[in-house]
Amino acid sequence: MRKHKSLYYLGAFFINLAIISIIFWSVGLVPFGDNNFLSSDLGTQYIDFLTELRRQLVNNNLHLYLFSQSLGDNFFPIVSYYLLSPFNLLLVLFKNYQIPVAADILIMLKISTMGVTMALFLSKYFKKIGSYNYIFTIAYSFCGFVASYFYDLMWLDALIMLPLVAIGIMRIVESNKLAGYYFALLFAIIFNYYLGYMLCFFSVAFFIYLIMERDILKMDNRVQIIRNYIITSVLAGLSSAVVLLPTFAGMLNTGKSNFDLTNYLPSFRFGFEAFTQLGIGGNTFIQRLHHGPSVFMTSTVLILLLSYFFSDRVSRKEKINSAVFMGILVVSMLITTFNTIWHMFQNPAGFPFRNSFIFTFICIFIAYKAFDDGVFKDKNALIKSTSTAGILICIGYTTLWLIPKLIEKMNFETPDNTTNGYYFWVSIICIIASGFALYLFSKDKKYQFLVLLLVIFEVVANFDSVIATADFGSQHIYSRQYKLESEALSDAKHDSKPGHRIIVSKSGINKAFPEQYNNYNDPMLFDINGLSLYSSTLNQETMMTLNNLGYFSKNVRRISSSGGTELTNALFGINYNIRQDNKKYKIIDNYDAPTMAFMVDPAVYDFQMMPMRALDNQNRLWQALTGTNTQFMRNAQVDSMKQQRINKKTRYNYQLTTTANGVLYFYVSPINYNSSKIYVNGKRIDPSQVLIENQAVMELGKFEDGQAVNVQVVTKQPMDVSPGYFKTLDVEPFLASKKVFKANSLKITSDLKHDTIKGSINAKKASPLFVSVPYDKGWKAYDNGKKVKINKVVGNLMAVDLDKGHHHIVFKYEVPGLKTGWIVTLVSLVLFGLFQIYVKFFEKTSTKKRSKIHKQSL
Repeated sequence: MRKHKSLYYLGAFFINLAIISIIFWSVGLVPFGDNNFLSSDLGTQYIDFLTELRRQLVNNNLHLYLFSQSLGDNFFPIVSYYLLSPFNLLLVLFKNYQIPVAADILIMLKISTMGVTMALFLSKYFKKIGSYNYIFTIAYSFCGFVASYFYDLMWLDALIMLPLVAIGIMRIVESNKLAGYYFALLFAIIFNYYLGYMLCFFSVAFFIYLIMERDILKMDNRVQIIRNYIITSVLAGLSSAVVLLPTFAGMLNTGKSNFDLTNYLPSFRFGFEAFTQLGIGGNTFIQRLHHGPSVFMTSTVLILLLSYFFSDRVSRKEKINSAVFMGILVVSMLITTFNTIWHMFQNPAGFPFRNSFIFTFICIFIAYKAFDDGVFKDKNALIKSTSTAGILICIGYTTLWLIPKLIEKMNFETPDNTTNGYYFWVSIICIIASGFALYLFSKDKKYQFLVLLLVIFEVVANFDSVIATADFGSQHIYSRQYKLESEALSDAKHDSKPGHRIIVSKSGINKAFPEQYNNYNDPMLFDINGLSLYSSTLNQETMMTLNNLGYFSKNVRRISSSGGTELTNALFGINYNIRQDNKKYKIIDNYDAPTMAFMVDPAVYDFQMMPMRALDNQNRLWQALTGTNTQFMRNAQVDSMKQQRINKKTRYNYQLTTTANGVLYFYVSPINYNSSKIYVNGKRIDPSQVLIENQAVMELGKFEDGQAVNVQVVTKQPMDVSPGYFKTLDVEPFLASKKVFKANSLKITSDLKHDTIKGSINAKKASPLFVSVPYDKGWKAYDNGKKVKINKVVGNLMAVDLDKGHHHIVFKYEVPGLKTGWIVTLVSLVLFGLFQIYVKFFEKTSTKKRSKIHKQSL
């Protein structure tokens, strides 16, 4: 029997592995070809984060503050959201340049493991083990959610854990055993707290369902069951505090902490067009940011699910219980208010209905109940359910096609409709074929393999509908370019002193990507101190500080190194600007910058940013740092300005005269550089490697004082004669002040890889030490061993006051909330252990009392 069970679970794993291998092989994805999935979040975020995690694991140096996260930031929120899957330990088997290959293998292993946990759930709930179970394990493992979001690989762990959470709840109800549920829910939250949070809602709903299904409220031990479930749930949640508390503290610093009332208005999120999601091809990769709930479950499961409600073999009570359960989950996706609550009180920025996998699991579960009850033997129910499934698909596609035509008739812009009508006919044919296969199965069990083959065909076809619409990168090019850039940056880091930053203005690794790649996370990818970052955990105040100084930010999740000036390069300790030309990396600028910490004037404490005034902010900031009234950024003289309408844009022709020697900069807000053109003396300024879609400082070239310059700007944005658009960095006073700052820089001796900044400095007079690292409550500063106060300056940066003399400075970082989280976790673990002992003791005592009473009654 044990061997039979082992083969059953191995079968669930390897069938899934074979299916996903076929899918990846068919499109030539690594490890079966040269294509890699460097698209969407996998290419722009996960590869970078996984590379950093692999680097820390291999070097046996786990640290929770990274200077490769923009100017530096708490790494813990990224770890807790993206990197806590136990599968990630396999990264140590790969090289840094092989991480895209590792990501695909992790996806394959996770999908295969889903089949095992689902097979375990079916065997525990229905007490049956058989090859027909694979119909449902495959439907679950390759459901619409997985096909739509497989490249968001950190979410896949939640689908592995969901069946285990359900099993744990069943064990509490059936045998009062708590440990399985406690650890399943705890690890579900730890592996990915975001979807783990959703599994907490599922847990409550599934427990209530079991109460109704099994009439627990009529049982003598009902109070005990409910008490044990509630206490175990609370303790599991509290035990995850080591992850939740520091993550919550970190996320409060992001733009996601903002409250938006519109996310809670009780509006509808979708209409009848959502029925297209029940068929093959309801989603494509192109539609990944905006689509209906991904609830594809195969035609076989859909027909069995509908048959459950049509057949007389199922009791009215069971139908009502299941309908209520499903109805609650549908409403949670349909109504904006509830959908926002499900998504941790935030409206998802793309990838909507991330809780749809829970609804799909319940549908598959109820479909198996129908299968177990033999509803497919009910010919009338089978005909009705097959017909209804087809009608639902027809309603979905009719709505999807009809509404755009009606809108067009009303002279509104036609909505984008990327759904391929080919999949409508495939879905209809599959529904008919599945209904017929189930009918044959009702006559002869040997046809279960026909049903299984149809399910496999559908999941492959649906998965292909997503993956076939995506573009792929090249692993060969990625590996080659990664090695080249990594080597060049390693040499640059070796030549640069500790405490400096590096920017890469043109990277060769972009050649490996199938779509526009903006290099936001390259500092983390190549282990350098940089400026840019793309992450849901980006500190909002840091982003605003950089944005107000002229750096490009598309939204609250992105900040780019594009938009810097020689002044900001000195401010942030940027020593080198590197780019690839003719397949070779070169240092095109050596800014000879101070380190990221240097002595400044106390006037820095009075400096305040002005929104959308980048060049003015830079001028006033440098005045504050130097304690002078020197005009470092000088307005160009606008001699004339003419404008001419060209199609839907306007050409603004400025005739300028510069007022200083140095680099001329341009800044106006708002402006979309991506759709605009700028010409200086008739020559177009090359667009940035990054698509700059709103304001950022633009360098126009170096000019002498009094030189005539013609600037033409072709744009949709309105502009005027303001001389503040054009400013020259006066090179003489700037270089003199930079020389002073460099001479008074902190000589940093630490490698910035152990959550510390160490260095020494001789202060010639009492003044602040400015540190171009974001202010964070986790930092503690020590001057000659004595703790000193850290002040918040220049938006979101740091400064400490130093007296005259020699100072040994140490900044130590501790993740806010981590110690408290450990305490709460350890206390909760102990409490659960004690509660376990109490439950077992109480059970034995209660059993003895009931036995004694029974004997006395005899």
